[in-house]
Amino acid sequence: MRASFPRLSILGLSSLSVLALLSACSGSGSGRADASQNDAGPPSTGGTTTDAGDQSTVTADAALATGADSGDALITATDARDAPATARDSRDVPATGADTRDAPATRSDAGDAATATTDADEPDGGSTIYPTSCDDIGTEPVIPPPCTTVLATKTVAAGVATTDADEAALDTDAIQTAINACPAGQSVKLAADASKNAFLVGPIRVPSGATIWIDAGVTVYASRNPRVFDAKPGACGTAASNSSCSGVFNMAGVNNTGLMGAGTVDGQGGQAVLGSASTWWQLNDAANGGLAAPRLVSANLGSDLVIAGLRFQNSGKFHIVPTGVRGFVIWGVTIITDPSSPNTDGIDPAGSSNGVIAYCKISTGDDNIAIKGAGPMVVDNIIIAHNHFGRGHGMSIGSETNVGVRNVKVCDLSLDGTDNGLRIKSDIGRGGLVTGISYTDVCMRNVTSPLVFNPFYTSGATGTLIPNFQNITLSNVHVLGGGKVRLQGYDATRPLTMTMDNVVFDAVPTITASQAAITLGPKPVNITPSGTGVTVTDAVTGTATPRDCMNAWVTFQ
Repeated sequence: MRASFPRLSILGLSSLSVLALLSACSGSGSGRADASQNDAGPPSTGGTTTDAGDQSTVTADAALATGADSGDALITATDARDAPATARDSRDVPATGADTRDAPATRSDAGDAATATTDADEPDGGSTIYPTSCDDIGTEPVIPPPCTTVLATKTVAAGVATTDADEAALDTDAIQTAINACPAGQSVKLAADASKNAFLVGPIRVPSGATIWIDAGVTVYASRNPRVFDAKPGACGTAASNSSCSGVFNMAGVNNTGLMGAGTVDGQGGQAVLGSASTWWQLNDAANGGLAAPRLVSANLGSDLVIAGLRFQNSGKFHIVPTGVRGFVIWGVTIITDPSSPNTDGIDPAGSSNGVIAYCKISTGDDNIAIKGAGPMVVDNIIIAHNHFGRGHGMSIGSETNVGVRNVKVCDLSLDGTDNGLRIKSDIGRGGLVTGISYTDVCMRNVTSPLVFNPFYTSGATGTLIPNFQNITLSNVHVLGGGKVRLQGYDATRPLTMTMDNVVFDAVPTITASQAAITLGPKPVNITPSGTGVTVTDAVTGTATPRDCMNAWVTFQ
């Protein structure tokens, strides 16, 4: 029997469990051309636990990170661009208490079968139940009890770079030793020691069954030394491949892992890297978005991943990337990074399935969330519920869709000042089938391009991987303004198929549409797309008020 998942209340059952997929993933990067790519046309037309049990307390004073750290870096396709505003805000801290990693729920209750998906590949032979709607996402994850506490060794003021002296005494080894010795189903707690409030680390490998608990008031900083993050000798910060750098926290081919608490993870992306006057962001910008840099969380080819309650900021590149992960929960996290930082996507599920992203606040320099469909498996059954976006490039799918994306549900989302709103982007160099995508209860204000469905994302793209966007549904979407709307299918044989139901703009948008079959209704819609190959079916039969956005907004700081 494998270790089990933190308890979630789903469909009246006791727990949610998720599985692993052990296979490979690769991809390619692209330049920072987001704004122009959006305009590319078709080829022809243009919390605290009571510390249960005994625990030891150690310090990390003697820990030194020496040399390169190899292996386990993610390989995933990326696309690079500019973007948007910074801030810090409070967030929901995961509840803490006794260990709740109970056995996974099974399909013994036939009454629940109609509203759950299953996976028969579970190692112990059972069938796991996953949520399939925004009403079924369960409750806040619980931090497992600590097996030990590691005390901070450094004092670092907010917004100040770690010193060269700090860099000579990394805390990596002390944390790694503690997490390797921790029994499955427990956590290693990283805590302040009087005025000492910080850890400075290279790559941490989280083994199966383990959780790292970053306590309130504690910040874990990524080292500014690229050599510490080398997955290939001398490559991190000098090569283009994302596999050149390990992440700060790495979960590779492991099950039942977690990263939780009320503390902060800071990538120091805006601070000069050692040996250079340039920051990670400046180096990446100079490389047109193609430079490898450490991610804050790199989860690759595993299962049962929980990330909850933490603040993530200033990543050198993407913040949180689950690739090939079957079953994950990202709950109540805050991601805040300078809007001018390149390629600092918030959360990028890539080739993953059966995931929940809920109650998060994301304001960053690139896609707030981007679902990537380049493999290793079809993206399937992702629920994105009760989230708030500040600056960034919006709620995206793509640009890689070649392996496929299906059954994505976005609900109760606010977008406040993003460049894009709801976006699916791809092109013939990386396209594929995107189907069964629903957006429900969405509020947007100060969004430049509220709706972007673009199969011509990269100008001049070549290839035979045709984007195909099917069965897209927008319900109760309210845009407080106008902006730009792009609704395009690839061609007459692969049109965009979309239903709009109670979709309301407060001002008249500029609409570009082609090769699309759009159904309006049954509730009112106040835009009517037109263009080459566009058919509109008016099925409005009732009345409705626009979605109430009065209480949709939050602050980002």
